Amino acid sequence: MPIITSPTASLAERAVLAIRELIHDGRLLPGQPIRQVALAEQLGMSRVPLREALKNLQADGLVTSSSTGGFEVTRLSADELAQFYLMRRLLESELLRRVGAVTDAELAHLADLNARMAELVDEPSPELRPLNREFHFRIFGLAGGLGHVVAEVSRLWDRTIPYRTVYSSERAARVRIVEEHDALISALRDRDAERLVEVMDIHRTASEREVIQVLTRPGLPLG
Repeated sequence: MPIITSPTASLAERAVLAIRELIHDGRLLPGQPIRQVALAEQLGMSRVPLREALKNLQADGLVTSSSTGGFEVTRLSADELAQFYLMRRLLESELLRRVGAVTDAELAHLADLNARMAELVDEPSPELRPLNREFHFRIFGLAGGLGHVVAEVSRLWDRTIPYRTVYSSERAARVRIVEEHDALISALRDRDAERLVEVMDIHRTASEREVIQVLTRPGLPLG
């Protein structure tokens, strides 16, 4: 993310975080215009830091300029989404192959995160997204010394979150996610890097397939 250096930096930084959450939680949908006056009032700030925040989010690819001179949430095509998933597969597979021995404490923490997700399977919950992200990025972080690669994976995740939020509203998807997380933990426990990569490929491919189906579904409420 570009460094904000204006006098309104702290407000703009707060706006960046707030708008990211609105997008990630599905309260601002792909293709949806951003009503700057209403959003500034909602965040309790003027339009100056808000517009600065939107320019930073535009540089990150989360928002785009609209024909009216304002901003809207970026809407990706099926081809663009497929490219993001391709890049994720390449980078995530490299991270997973570099994971070494995992401590019992770390395995227990991952199991606890997944157990908390399992408790939320029956009803959609905003808690699922941060739990899922923490689960995956704790695993990616086990590949030590590759912080830049992990940061790039994080950026790719951010670009597809609005679409994954929509499909994960279905119970079957949530059940599948928890089951595949269990398989990832098992591969980590057995120190089986190739099985870890294989399970993650299955996990990611199912996500990609369902996201593409959501994107191409008639009447999809994405802006």
